[in-house]
Amino acid sequence: MASLPVSPLPVDLDDGVVLRHYEMTDLDALWSAIEAERTRLAVWMPFLRDAKTIEDERGWLGSVTADPRGLAGGSLWRADDLLGGVGLVPDAFGVVAEIGYWVRSTEEGRGLVTRACRALIDIAFDELGLHRVVIRAGVENVRSRAVPERLGFTYEGVAREEGRGSGGFYDLAVYGLLDREWRP
Repeated sequence: MASLPVSPLPVDLDDGVVLRHYEMTDLDALWSAIEAERTRLAVWMPFLRDAKTIEDERGWLGSVTADPRGLAGGSLWRADDLLGGVGLVPDAFGVVAEIGYWVRSTEEGRGLVTRACRALIDIAFDELGLHRVVIRAGVENVRSRAVPERLGFTYEGVAREEGRGSGGFYDLAVYGLLDREWRP
């Protein structure tokens, strides 16, 4: 995995929104957001199966805050309000990274996830020197699929039953973006 000597976060996304690393002090805000959005997010987000208690979430939060250079634990904030999570997870070989995201229902349609993904793509290509970024979204999750489509990713096909949510397994639309396609 490519390493960063210094974290590229926080990133100002305008309109008072900041993409930054989670901190352990974010636990209550994170748990509150998850509980408020659980039913809606659980359809698509497999992490909710394991986040049954605040202690479960504390364990996950501890794992992503342990290395402040890691980008898996990215969060969207407006002042003290947690708006969602957007993370970049590079592979062990420094070739590919995957971006995943969620946002509170009250923040949908405002371009927050798109702006955060744009910042993470810049980091992936410009700072980490990766070759490829992937986004996977439920085939029927129209809002989630719109993000890579808006950012110029190439639709590459369907990964059958690769996603797992509250309704069971579901197909994922796979999108890829190469470094040379980002800023030709």
